[in-house]
Amino acid sequence: MKKLLNLVILLLAIMIVSTNAQTRFAVLPFQNGEGMMDLNVWCYSLQDSIQKVLVTLDVEQKYFQVVPGDSVEELLAELNLDPTNPQYQTDMWKVVQSLNVEKVITGNFYYRADKLLINAYVYDVRTKLADPRYQAKNIFKDLEDGMSAVPIIVNKLKPLLIKE
Repeated sequence: MKKLLNLVILLLAIMIVSTNAQTRFAVLPFQNGEGMMDLNVWCYSLQDSIQKVLVTLDVEQKYFQVVPGDSVEELLAELNLDPTNPQYQTDMWKVVQSLNVEKVITGNFYYRADKLLINAYVYDVRTKLADPRYQAKNIFKDLEDGMSAVPIIVNKLKPLLIKE
């Protein structure tokens, strides 16, 4: 009887821990859909800004963990991956595999009508598919105001990150 009680307590503890487990995210550079070299700075600026805002949302890491940006950059450099390369979308999974994460936040941008068109997605690592519920698509911003897309992106992602 004592063994059965201990087993039940152990199973309950495992269930509680697994329901309260944090989701581990990585933010990867955005893909430059234009290939214009002078826009490459946006690949990393969007990544860095989103990553920093996400960290401030949950400083105590109660709900989620964000992989530090320098860890992502180190792996990108090690594997020689470039977000301006058309193969980046498929090659990025090599980095993701090494990061041991459940979700990936990344996206792309284009330059249309003198504006940035920014799209951000949350990918499930297991399926390698974007979650249609958590996307920030078709955000048009003037080039000098492109970073104002970051709060819009984070607000779209927040319900996935912080579940109360």
